[in-house]
Amino acid sequence: MRFPFSRKALGISALVALIPTSLAMGPSYFHIRKPVQKDQWDQGKPHAVTWVHAVDNIDMIDIEFARLSTAGLLFAARDVPTRWGALNIELNGVPPGDDYFVVCLNATNGIVYSISDPFSILPPSSSSSTDPNAIAPDPSKPTVTVTGTPNPTQQWAQTFGPQAAGAMSLVHGDHHIGRSIASAVLCTFVGALAGTAWIVL
Repeated sequence: MRFPFSRKALGISALVALIPTSLAMGPSYFHIRKPVQKDQWDQGKPHAVTWVHAVDNIDMIDIEFARLSTAGLLFAARDVPTRWGALNIELNGVPPGDDYFVVCLNATNGIVYSISDPFSILPPSSSSSTDPNAIAPDPSKPTVTVTGTPNPTQQWAQTFGPQAAGAMSLVHGDHHIGRSIASAVLCTFVGALAGTAWIVL
């Protein structure tokens, strides 16, 4: 995650000590390009999540949304091909807040590849002040609709990859266990981030 150069950066060394081991196990380079800090997402409209990576052995990722102030995750998309470089997300009925993060990970084994900058999700009746071109969807990529509040038992809003075609996966039966592990990892990390923010602000 990138932080602006400010007093908040002084807390990074303390935060690193709290980051779960799974983050350190990720690839050498995987970066979420959008959303960025201060982006505002309207509900009922698609917005692009984009990324870039320099590791060839990561063919698919899972995409989730996490918050600082609230426990729980929104499970957006599973088995998204990394070669796409982008996926459009449309939000409906999602609790508004200015402390959301996009997380790219392997939810089966709990390896987190990248966490975005914090951004805002607006109430349904509000309009974003962000440059429309900065948060516009990618017309060449699919759109996934995410609805409702974080719920640990919710299903993925969309599944791509081999499972989308109905193929059986050897790890499918263990996926809910892996997702629980990943959820615990993320909640621990985001909670640590929130605690560090209180210390260094």
